[in-house]
Amino acid sequence: MAAAQGPVGYVIGVDIGGTFTDCSVVTPEGRVYAGKSPTTPDDRSRGFFDAIEDAGHGIGLGLDELLAQCSRLVHGTTTGTNALITRDGAKTALVTSAGHGDMIYLMKGSGRLAGVSPEQVFDLPGTDKPEPLVPRSLVAEVSERVDFEGDEIVPLDTEALREHIRRLVGEGVDSFAVSFLWSMRDPAHERAAVEMISKEAPDAFVTCASDLTVRIGEYERTNTSIINAYIGPLMRRYIGNIDAGAARRGYEGRVLYAQCAGGAITTEEAQRAPIKTVHSGPVSGTLGSSYLASRLGEPNVIVTDMGGTSFDVSIVRKASPDLRDVSLLERFDVALPMVYLDSVGAGGGSIAWIDPAGGLQVGPRSAGAVPGPACYGKGGTQPTVTDADVVLGIVDPDNFLHGSMRLDVDAARAAVRQVAEPLGLSIDEAAAGISRIVDSRMADLLRRVSILRGLDPRDYVCFAYGGGGPVHAGAYAREVGFKSLIVPLAEMAPVWSAFGAATADVVHVVQRWETVDLPASPDRSGAVFEELEREVRATLADEGFTGERVTIQRSLHMKYRAQVYQVEVPLAAGPFAAGTLATAENDFERIYDELHGEGSGYREGGVQIAGFSIHARGLVEPVEIRPDTDIAEVVSTSRSVYWYELGQRVETPVLRMKSGRLAEELEGPLLLQFPDTVVTIRPGQRARFDSLGNLVLDV
Repeated sequence: MAAAQGPVGYVIGVDIGGTFTDCSVVTPEGRVYAGKSPTTPDDRSRGFFDAIEDAGHGIGLGLDELLAQCSRLVHGTTTGTNALITRDGAKTALVTSAGHGDMIYLMKGSGRLAGVSPEQVFDLPGTDKPEPLVPRSLVAEVSERVDFEGDEIVPLDTEALREHIRRLVGEGVDSFAVSFLWSMRDPAHERAAVEMISKEAPDAFVTCASDLTVRIGEYERTNTSIINAYIGPLMRRYIGNIDAGAARRGYEGRVLYAQCAGGAITTEEAQRAPIKTVHSGPVSGTLGSSYLASRLGEPNVIVTDMGGTSFDVSIVRKASPDLRDVSLLERFDVALPMVYLDSVGAGGGSIAWIDPAGGLQVGPRSAGAVPGPACYGKGGTQPTVTDADVVLGIVDPDNFLHGSMRLDVDAARAAVRQVAEPLGLSIDEAAAGISRIVDSRMADLLRRVSILRGLDPRDYVCFAYGGGGPVHAGAYAREVGFKSLIVPLAEMAPVWSAFGAATADVVHVVQRWETVDLPASPDRSGAVFEELEREVRATLADEGFTGERVTIQRSLHMKYRAQVYQVEVPLAAGPFAAGTLATAENDFERIYDELHGEGSGYREGGVQIAGFSIHARGLVEPVEIRPDTDIAEVVSTSRSVYWYELGQRVETPVLRMKSGRLAEELEGPLLLQFPDTVVTIRPGQRARFDSLGNLVLDV
């Protein structure tokens, strides 16, 4: 089935976050428009179309008109992620090999500490394992066994399997995960189990581990299948609603869905493997940053996205996002290629509170979209970061959500007073404390993902976007010491992840985990890559991508024999020849030293290949943004702002802009007020616009 292309028209990206739903529309002429609306948790598809409609207002088109002229529609969604967080997924059963039913509860012995914060690590008695997605009563152990070479040792007990299925259906199970030992070597048993479940329970969602991942690691593979099954029914309905709603409103193409490995997948793939959509919103922002970094000639970027609930960080090196093969989802290890992403609960809705020792803390609990910060006037009473920004004077209460929502300053002050009075602080001082703590938490995360991984922030540009990124980036970027700070396309920063989704190609990552000790003949490695390439090209051909519309990037996963850390080593295009492995080995040693420190590798132990990867792209019509040469129309005002660097309020200049750029250099303290965000240029900082309309700050 061909992927949606059509004539060049409007390209739309939509990103649903915890608090707001964002939309970016790129016109055929290369102009970019933003739309934003509150997320609608009861029916997220409503917020999806509301945001598109809002963007259409800026272009002068109604919702149906805009969708009828749309050539590509890409959606990044947190629906699956939120179902995991709130434990609102399907009643799920696990079918696994006899004797291995307890494996998901043992969690390889690390469950108490998986995904906990550094502070929680020091409070071991206060930690616990995460609540399992599958209770023990819904685990079915079936007699079968395949060995590590893919040979059947024990046949699948189909009669016992049928009895288990009927029992589980009788207990109300509506989703099944199947994960047998060594199924990545021969998936026949898993597929036979899926076929039987589909016959016995035709309305159930069924998934098997071997269809999702071929990575060795029973625990990680099983978690991947469980999470896919847990969010499967919900995502299948949600995706169906989005597709049907878009078609009903005039969209004639195929909706694409942003995915965690970077790029997009088709509707069919998203419904089959919805786990690939988790974290797709933040990942889309990384894709947009990679796209822009290439245009700016900045190969190394650390990407920061501060939204309503969390602060997300990822890394772009040599113009490509970092990937990892095992990631944590809600404290569960999953074996899925995913753009490197680290998060901390530090967003606009993060709640400030006083700990038992009498200290001020911020997050990770969030007020979310409902009731939201106290200043929203929707029933929230607890002090949040947004309330603090309103009290400080940084956020304009009369210009929130492009003026469609007025914030309640008195409610914000009343909320902040709850922590100010017990601490003996003024309301301004408490608000400044909230802001400074959240800035420090974000700076700590940035140091962890850079310095602790062997990366020097002084060699990296920091991109800041999201609703809160431009507000706080001047503080956290200065604290970490980046080369410079860029707010991308300034007025588009609040919807940058939606813009990133709009730039996404269709992407598939295929892998084979097989050990090869070096030195070795290139024949076996070359044969593996040929097989993987045939597989992925066939998949892309089914989706309408052939010939020059397909690109292939090969890489090897390599490690020192006596050490555990693997490194992904990209390979040059061309035939896999005798010199390819020698070059890869040299590149591996260089990259390993860069990541872990010179001399940290044990070369005497030798080098081995642990796995093979192909990152394949189906190239969609490229998005081209037009350089913004317009000098912005500016309304100059001022307001009283409390700057914690100065310890006092200062009447601060405010430049109100809708779009465009300014020719002159700017000096802080200064606020740039856009329709959906404010960029804070802090005392002592300087900034300027480049030719594309990006705001560049010297931190």
